[in-house]
Amino acid sequence: MRQQMALGTFIFGLSTGFAYERLARSSDGGWVSLDIISSKPKSHQTGQGLQSLRISGKAARGPGMVKLDELRALQSARVPYVLVDGIGRNWGRWRIDKVDEGQSFIIDDGTAMLIEWTIELQEFVNA
Repeated sequence: MRQQMALGTFIFGLSTGFAYERLARSSDGGWVSLDIISSKPKSHQTGQGLQSLRISGKAARGPGMVKLDELRALQSARVPYVLVDGIGRNWGRWRIDKVDEGQSFIIDDGTAMLIEWTIELQEFVNA
């Protein structure tokens, strides 16, 4: 089965009906500027910060709603998960910080015809 990414047991991809459209990765080099009176600020290294990922996409109808429930169940476990991309690279362990969903075109039984979703992950490096 082809996949874009796997977060623990959760698989993102067309084959599961839950593919992402956007992935934004952010890393912090650990530099801060310290203000100095009558001089330019001095740069100071505080240590590299944690990386973060923002993954977003669209899903349809009941199956998409079920997939978001699965993501929320993983989030509720409050543990980090291994993230592996579709070509087999291990990105390490990540925690699920936030799951957002927006439902539109709701039919009479409460099913959303379109769900726009975003999850925010943060790197987990505790020993």
